[in-house]
Amino acid sequence: MLGSLSLGYRIYGLGQVWTAFFAPDGSEAATVIAGLRLPRALIAPLTGAALGVAGTVVQTLSRNRIASPDTLGLNGGAALAVVLASTVFGVQSLTGLSLAAALGALITSLVVFGVAASAGGLSPLKIVLVGVTFASLSHAVVEVVLTSNEAQLQQLLFWLSGAFVDRPMSHVTTGFPVIALGAMVAFALSRPLDALQADDATAQSLGVPLPLVRGLAFLAVALLTGAAVSMAGPVAFVGLVVPHAARHLVGLRHVWQLPASALVGALYALLADIVARFVIFPVEAPVGAVTAVVGAFVLLVLLRRRAA
Repeated sequence: MLGSLSLGYRIYGLGQVWTAFFAPDGSEAATVIAGLRLPRALIAPLTGAALGVAGTVVQTLSRNRIASPDTLGLNGGAALAVVLASTVFGVQSLTGLSLAAALGALITSLVVFGVAASAGGLSPLKIVLVGVTFASLSHAVVEVVLTSNEAQLQQLLFWLSGAFVDRPMSHVTTGFPVIALGAMVAFALSRPLDALQADDATAQSLGVPLPLVRGLAFLAVALLTGAAVSMAGPVAFVGLVVPHAARHLVGLRHVWQLPASALVGALYALLADIVARFVIFPVEAPVGAVTAVVGAFVLLVLLRRRAA
């Protein structure tokens, strides 16, 4: 976070960061650090933590290590809900857009798992295929809506690529409670999620109420994904990469895996945000482009391992 506050188009020393917060003097450095860089230094780890936890829950629910909020279409559904709420219904408040994103993610999760179940069972492959199809459909509808609403196009185009820049502090104060609620629901499901890593019969024999646990897990994923998308846009592949790193560090028990996913996700998003400032310097790249490059590489490696 100190790096996020210090590094950018202009590099500030730690003394200037200290002055900006504890002895503000109205200088350009103090204004940039406290007014522009602080919100993104908070939004980035919040978004990364939310998507990391959501990705872990999604991979457990689908029993598929290449599943994520992206590949299941949840990011796309949340983004579509935000675009429709903004362009069709005129919603502009962050609270309204956050609710729209969470509702879009929840509806998408129900549709994806419902269609996969109706197609002959919740196999990991079917869930991913339905999710990728729905994600493509969502992105296509978003493009059509924005093309026909040029006034909203410029406003939402950079947001749709995923970015932490130019976000007000109100995003933090509104998004944090939603993320905290989703995280608490996910953490409360740690033991049932451990059992769900096996098949349904084994989970039921261990006393897991499957409909209730899956319903609460869907709710947690919807809250986490919706809040992240409303704050930063659909930042790609964080929910795919982070759970693998967390499992490598702490193992399969969700009581450790979920907090590890939150911490790794926060760190990953912050580092990606810093890299995005310099990758095409002096112009800043969308952070979603950085995470997409890394995520696509990881996905190819995982697919190759599964094929081998």
